[in-house]
Amino acid sequence: MSATAHAVVYKGPETFSLETLPLPALGSGDLLIEVLLCGVDGSELHMYRGEFPWLNEVAPVIFGDEILGRVSAIGDAASEKRGLKVGDRVVVESRWPCDGCRTCAAGQYYLCETRGNVFLGYGTMPSGEPPHLWGGYATHTFVPESALVYKVPDALPDTTALIACSPLANGLRWAGLAGAAPGAHVAVIGPGTQGLACALAARCLGAKVTVIGLASDAERLEMAASFGADATLAIEPGEDLATTVARVAASSGPVDGVIETAGAGSAKELAVRLLRPLGVMVNVSVPSPAAQPVDWMALMQKEITIVNPLSHPHTVERAFTVAAGLLADGTDIGSWITHTFPLEEAAEAIALASYQRAERPVKVALKPAS
Repeated sequence: MSATAHAVVYKGPETFSLETLPLPALGSGDLLIEVLLCGVDGSELHMYRGEFPWLNEVAPVIFGDEILGRVSAIGDAASEKRGLKVGDRVVVESRWPCDGCRTCAAGQYYLCETRGNVFLGYGTMPSGEPPHLWGGYATHTFVPESALVYKVPDALPDTTALIACSPLANGLRWAGLAGAAPGAHVAVIGPGTQGLACALAARCLGAKVTVIGLASDAERLEMAASFGADATLAIEPGEDLATTVARVAASSGPVDGVIETAGAGSAKELAVRLLRPLGVMVNVSVPSPAAQPVDWMALMQKEITIVNPLSHPHTVERAFTVAAGLLADGTDIGSWITHTFPLEEAAEAIALASYQRAERPVKVALKPAS
């Protein structure tokens, strides 16, 4: 094994540097993984542009929090505790719990109060000091004793496992919060990777599902129909919200829960208008610009509940099980990865993932080892 790793390091706004870094010395409870695939998403465009002041303050940083790799070195204690050996395929979760703050004790370690910042984890940890390798935009990632690591089932190809470990895991949690169950009708706004995962999860939970996108989303709306969405709807250019609401009602009836993944202010308003009284809105996207008007009266008049889940604590292994079942039935969510790039093209990968190019990918990934 080489004594060095290669990584794309974020130095500041729109500044990446491809660097060679030393591999860290491992403690008995640590391990090192060779990164096989790392997911890229549109939110990393905002990071790359320098739109998060807190991230600029902690730079240099190695992006990438959807990490699938192969164990390349492991301490004896880690091997015994985790049941892992060199060569095993694993995914690492981007956050992990402390020894018992209030939020970690409640099961939501993505809000760990001990760390004091929900953003400090893989993809956002400072990388200037050893062990450096805190992100998936690299050939190797360091995994400390406290991190959460999951062995990838042999039945899952790399691509399938990568989609399962984050988008599908999110989707299962968020669809559950939307009330997805037999007899319920869940609408998903925005058929990107995460919206598709939410729609698929809601179907797996037994709900009737409507997926809503734009005319430019035709290919992804077809994909949603292919895995069992009961209805898909493309909003026409210039279409007003009342028309969209009426189209959904005519097609599929009253909506019990909405998962809003698009992030536009108009999508937030559509979610509120779609919901029947006592409905639930699952808000998982942040508009840009962040400030958006909220019609508090509309929320009150329907007694709408809004939930704002952050990621997927304790859901990865369940997502693996669901993905394996889907694969056995002929649905491979790994096919959602439509574009892959080498490390040196990370900036282009981000631009494509955030729709800054003519193509409309479903999911973009880096292949650092290639």
